[in-house]
Amino acid sequence: MTDKRYSSDFVTRQYEVSAIRKDIATACGIIRDGLTRYKKKMLYAKSKQQTEDLSIFAELDGYENKGEIQDAYGWNMISNKQMERLNDLWDAREQVISNQGKFSDRVTEMLEHAMANCGDMFSDVLDEFDELVRCDDNLKSQIERENRTNNYTRYKTVL
Repeated sequence: MTDKRYSSDFVTRQYEVSAIRKDIATACGIIRDGLTRYKKKMLYAKSKQQTEDLSIFAELDGYENKGEIQDAYGWNMISNKQMERLNDLWDAREQVISNQGKFSDRVTEMLEHAMANCGDMFSDVLDEFDELVRCDDNLKSQIERENRTNNYTRYKTVL
């Protein structure tokens, strides 16, 4: 039995598949770089706007956490209405802070879709080659098992 992996056709296909996989990785890298640059650009514009928007949270400057707001109410330094407003303002500020660094729009969705489907046009070639390798590996494993069984049988008959 000849090993398919050393035939010239197999080696040619192996180089072709390797080149396709390398090209897919390169294309995905270019898309990823573009996506990163686009997000940085959009986040910079967004952070400039948010810096201006954060001025509405100036009332919270004297408080380190929500517990201090509760303490101020407990010591009658602020009214119940003020405490509720400051707690709501605190929650709103936390939401704004947690959303910083996240950005998604139609362009980012298109780029992420392009990256996820990069190389789909070559999936048939890649799947066919992978199946060929799997079949070859299965055949080799079967032959190795049979050889081990035959060697064991020979060994048992010699004893």
